Amino acid sequence: MLGAGRRAFSSVLFALLFILIGIIIASMMDLPATPMARERAEPLPTAQVSDRPADFSTPFINVVAAARDAVVNITAEAQSNYRGSLMDDYFRFFGLDHPRYQRSYGTGFIFREEGYILTNNHVIANGGRITVTLSNNETYPAKLVGADPATDLAVIKIDPKSDLPVIPFGHSEELEVGEWVVAIGNPFPQQGLDRTVTAGVVSAKNRKNLRFAEGNVQYQNYIQTDASINPGNSGGPLLNLKGEAVGVNAAISSPTGVSVGIGFAIPIDYARAVVPDLIAHGSVVRGWLGISDIRDVSRDQLDDLRLSGPAVTFDKVLRGSPAAMAGLRPGDLITKYDNKPVTDASDFMFQVASTPINTSVPMEVMRDGRALTLNVTIGDRAKAMETISERTTQPAPEDNYWLGMAVSECSPQLAYRLGVECPETGGVIVTDVLRNSPADNSNLVPGVIILEIDKYEIGTLADYRAAVAGVKNKNKPISLIVLDTEGNMRWAAIDPRR
Repeated sequence: MLGAGRRAFSSVLFALLFILIGIIIASMMDLPATPMARERAEPLPTAQVSDRPADFSTPFINVVAAARDAVVNITAEAQSNYRGSLMDDYFRFFGLDHPRYQRSYGTGFIFREEGYILTNNHVIANGGRITVTLSNNETYPAKLVGADPATDLAVIKIDPKSDLPVIPFGHSEELEVGEWVVAIGNPFPQQGLDRTVTAGVVSAKNRKNLRFAEGNVQYQNYIQTDASINPGNSGGPLLNLKGEAVGVNAAISSPTGVSVGIGFAIPIDYARAVVPDLIAHGSVVRGWLGISDIRDVSRDQLDDLRLSGPAVTFDKVLRGSPAAMAGLRPGDLITKYDNKPVTDASDFMFQVASTPINTSVPMEVMRDGRALTLNVTIGDRAKAMETISERTTQPAPEDNYWLGMAVSECSPQLAYRLGVECPETGGVIVTDVLRNSPADNSNLVPGVIILEIDKYEIGTLADYRAAVAGVKNKNKPISLIVLDTEGNMRWAAIDPRR
């Protein structure tokens, strides 16, 4: 017991000695005896947000503050064709049917104080009743002012109680790849994530030939961005750091249906071109040139012709069109339109479509190695399409389905609708072919132009009728000379017995 007591006394003595040595060392180093002593004496400094240097503040704060309240939530509602269950049919029989509605959700932004809102056409395309919710949760019915499926843009309007905040239009052509942009929208609307802000850069410009679930948009020149865009963001603004709208968020490319950093926005310059017409007319008045099969000139062709810049060419000129009257010929290379260099076929077609009708526009073309300047007066596309869709010459009953084909006189309008061109010598054009008929078995299709029947030259419908009368009772193959849909002349033999 005595030995154990001594050992315990020695342990206590050593512990007291070590504590004394620690206190002496701490006093020599000017350290607090305990951590809590310094915390009470000298509180740690805290950062004051208002005193932060501007260099350390995000540049997006001012953009969002200026634009966020001009972003709106859009609901489009249309009655559904869904028939429902047997129980629904039972209630419907007794007149207790309740109509079902299909809703689509999206975003838009106010660009005029009196309540004009820009969005995507696909947001409101199927909606008979449109509702807009503002940032203060005020809800308004909206009317459709105008829509343009060709660019996927639409304008709607509400009647607010007072002037509204707006987002000004910028200039998308001034955007640079790598430039910061901000997207504001309402992703996943059912979750209430209104006015979500995301930021990224312009990943690429001039994205074309893209296909989305909403259908193929005719005029494409998308801005690609890695700012997150998700379902419900459609129609929201893509903003530069000045707070200007430079695009209208429209679609994503994703295997999962949610953002993977590849989003697309319609350039705001497209909106600048179509919005005035949508407000004034409800649709877009587009210019018309009257050429078809427009395509880019390849780099090799440009090098062969010693052209430094891009060009577009075409294969067909519609007779009587603005292009024909200006002297354009198939195969001409267009290098400038309205004194601006042509970039590609898609952009050229949009330039033409955006030109006011009856405007005289200079065009620079290369023909046989020579540079020419032609002045073209732009026509009205809608009126031209109405004319083309009408059959100016209806086939008489006796012209219908001889050898299984219907024909009509080859007018420029009908030829344009079928994607061909009438020859100078005339002819009749095949408008329909019955399946398994003699004409079908001889590979005749709509758009083929008949120039000769058994050595009878065909220039008019009267010539065709006379030729048919002369060969109608033949029991052997009938010889035809035709122009196929590619413009190639070929011989065909139709056996009326087949």
